[in-house]
Parts: sequence; C-alpha cells; structure tokens
Amino acid sequence: MKQSEGSSLKKYTVIVIVFVISIMVIGVSVSYSFFNISVEGSKDVPPSTAAPFEVTTTLNDATAINAAQLVLIDGSTYEDNAEKVSFSVTNSSSSGAKAKYTIDLVEMSITKNLASKYFKWALVVNPEGDNRQVFTGDFADASIGAEGNSDTTLVEGLTKTLLSEEEALTLDIGATDNLDFYIWLENDDSVDQLYLTNGDFSGKLSMNAVPTR
Repeated sequence: MKQSEGSSLKKYTVIVIVFVISIMVIGVSVSYSFFNISVEGSKDVPPSTAAPFEVTTTLNDATAINAAQLVLIDGSTYEDNAEKVSFSVTNSSSSGAKAKYTIDLVEMSITKNLASKYFKWALVVNPEGDNRQVFTGDFADASIGAEGNSDTTLVEGLTKTLLSEEEALTLDIGATDNLDFYIWLENDDSVDQLYLTNGDFSGKLSMNAVPTR
C-alpha cells in the first residue's frame, strides 16, 4: 500500500520557469561605485497546475529585473539596495497533498570574469513573516573561471541550485510562501574589481514542486 501511494504521488510534478535577468556589465565608474547594465525579461510560462496536486506561483506574472545600473553595494544592505524579483508559491486548498519545492537558475549563461565571489545572490522566504528564511550564495566557480580573471568568454547552458532538495521547503495544503530573489555585485574597497566589467549574465528562475506527506 505504501508503494502504491508513493507511486501515485510521484506522478504529479509541477515545474515553473520564468526568464529573470539578462545582465550586461559594460562599464565602471572611476570610483567603482556602480556598473552599467542592460536587462531584459519575459514572462511566457506554461500552465503551472496539475490536479489533484495543485501548486501555483506568481512567477507567471513576476516583473523581471529591469535596471539601468547594477550597483556595487555593501552586502549587508542588499535587501535595501540590490535588484530583486518578488514572487509567491501557493499550495492550493484543493490539493490532495502537501507540497515540497526547490528553486534553481536554469539555462544560465555567464562570462568567466563574473564567476566571482563578489557576484552574489540571495533568496529570502517570507521576508515579513515569523518563519522567515534566508539562503545566500555567489557565482564563484573555478570550473568556469578563476577569481580575478578578466576573460569575457561566455559559458552557456548552466544550472545553479538556489534551494536544493536537501533544503526544500514544505507547504501545507492552502499555504503560501512569499519569496524575494536578489542579485548584486558586492563592493570590496581592498580589491581592484575592474575585472568584473564587460561581463554578461542571463538565466531563468525555475520552481519545481512535488507532493509530499
């Protein structure tokens, strides 16, 4: 009986993808106070429900990051100063099971110079709630490029996990999580960060939800 129930649950998987950001770093001021960028976004996403397991997300309608400048900021101030995308994930009151979901950046492209510990991201879950959680990281990856490398060769077709299966969040039936995804370049006055200029970055934000007990 347990195997049968498990097999039934595994049939219902919801995957939602939205184009989030396409960033081109094209310059830096003399004081290294900001980087110029161009940003594009698209919200064409397939339907995001599957009965009797029904999970929806406002990623379908989320406003993509659209800024003329990506500011070099103090990392402690990212919630006030970094660019962000806000969205929610809801497990419908008509669902037959709790939902467990993960978040990834997929179809990601990045130039080797931006594979850096100074290129940061944060995912804040329920920022205004009592059950607030924060997940952070950066785009440093030695397999793409070494820190300090000014090589602007583009590496494409990558996936970056933001919220892993081990960290997957669970939604009760009828519950909603609100999420903010931030991305920024972090200032370090002790380092010449000029190598971060003239880079490209793009990716799609993906939510994958499965039923759970």
